[in-house]
Amino acid sequence: MKKKRNVFYILLTAALACFLLDACGRESQNPDTVQDETQTAGKQKIICYDVTVSKPYMEDLVSVFNARSSTTEVEMRYVDDDGYDDEIMRILSEGEGVDIAWIRQPSKSNRMAEADLLYDLSDMINDSSLDISKYGQSLDIVQLDERIYSLPFIQNIWLLFYNKDIFDELGLEYPGRMTWEEYALLALQIKESQPEGTDRWGGYLPIWVPNLGALELGEYLYDDDLPATRDFLELMDRLYNTEHSHPNVKEMEKISPGYTTFLDGEIGMMINGDWTIQILQNLEASRMENCRWDAAPLPLTRGAEDGTSVGSNSYLAVSSRSSYPENAFEFLEFCCGEEGATILASNYCFPSYFTEGSRESYIKNAGITQVGFFFDAILQNEEGKHLLYRDLRDVFNEEAIGYLSGEKSLDTAIEDYLKGRNALQAEENAKKEAQK
Repeated sequence: MKKKRNVFYILLTAALACFLLDACGRESQNPDTVQDETQTAGKQKIICYDVTVSKPYMEDLVSVFNARSSTTEVEMRYVDDDGYDDEIMRILSEGEGVDIAWIRQPSKSNRMAEADLLYDLSDMINDSSLDISKYGQSLDIVQLDERIYSLPFIQNIWLLFYNKDIFDELGLEYPGRMTWEEYALLALQIKESQPEGTDRWGGYLPIWVPNLGALELGEYLYDDDLPATRDFLELMDRLYNTEHSHPNVKEMEKISPGYTTFLDGEIGMMINGDWTIQILQNLEASRMENCRWDAAPLPLTRGAEDGTSVGSNSYLAVSSRSSYPENAFEFLEFCCGEEGATILASNYCFPSYFTEGSRESYIKNAGITQVGFFFDAILQNEEGKHLLYRDLRDVFNEEAIGYLSGEKSLDTAIEDYLKGRNALQAEENAKKEAQK
C-alpha cells in the first residue's frame, strides 16, 4: 500500500509540474508581462562590452551604478583582450545585443563613427552634468565634424620606473625630470658599474612605440616630415646596439615585458606605462624577494615643453543601433564623469576625467612618491586623429624593427615606411571612391 501511495504522489507532482510549465509558457508569449530574471523591475537592461582584464573595476562601477539608478540596469559582457577589437567590430556591425562598447584607441573610435556604428552623443553631452573641459585633448581627437561619438574613459601615461636599490648602491640621486640624453648617460653609467659576474641592464625601453620621443613634440606618423622620429630611432639604436646599455631587439624577446627582470634587480630603469604599477604590485605579492622601486616622469625630448608626457586614452561609446541610447548614456555619464573617476582611481586606474577627488584617491592607492605629477602632465596622445593611425603604426613599427635589428639603414627604413604609408592611403581612397 505504501508503494502505491508513493506512485500516486509522483504522478500528482508530475501533473502539477506540467500545469505550471504550460502556464509559464503561455505567459512568456507576452513579453510585456515577463521580467528578465537578471533585470530589476522597472529598469531597462542594457548590455556593455569590455575586455576581460577590465572586470575588477568595471564590476565596481556597475555595482554602484545599478544600486543608484532607478531607470537603468547594466549587464557586462567580457571578451578576451587578444580578440576583442575584431569581435567588437563584428558585434557593432551586426547591431544585436549591444548598447555600450569599450574602445581601445581614438583612431578606432573615429573609424567606427565614420562607419555609422556609433551613436552621436553631442546633444546628450550638452544636456548633461559633464564638464568636457576636464577631458582636455583626449576628447578633441575623437570629434568628427565637431560631433562627439565616444567619451574618454581611462588614461594611460608613460613613466620611468627605477630600481632604488641600484641608485642607492651607486650613490646616485633618484631620477626626476631629465632629458633623453641625460637618461642615456645615466643608463650607460648603471650598465658599466654592474658588479663582476652579474648581468645588469642600465635601462629597458620597449620596442612597440619607437617614435615615443617624437610624440612629445607633437610629431605624428602622418606628418610630411619626420625629423624627430628619425632622431628618436637613432637614440634607440644607440641604447640597443652602440652603447648596449639596454637589451636589444633579440634580447628583449627573452625577457619581455621585463617586469620580472626588473623586480629581480637586473634593470636599473624601465620605460613603461602607469599600468605597470599594479602589475608590479601584484607580482610582488607572490614573490619572496623584490627590489625597491619608484616612478618618475618620462624623459623629455629637447624642445618639448617642460612637463610634457605621452599617453593614450580608451573610450566608451553607445552603439548606433541601441534601442535605449538614453539609458546607455546614463551609464557613460556616470563612468566617464566625476563619480566614475573616483572609483577608477581607487582601482589604480588613471581616469580621463580629471577631478581633485580622483587625484587624492589615486595618490592614496598607488603608493608612489612622485605620483602627483601624473595629473599635472601636459599629455601628448600616443595616437593621432588619423583614421588609419593604427595601420600606420603597424607599418612603421615593422620598419623600425628592421632598422634596430641591423637589417636595413635608417634612410631605407624611413623610405620604406613612407612607401607603405602612401599605399595605405591610396587603398583607403580607392575604397571611398568605390562606395560613392
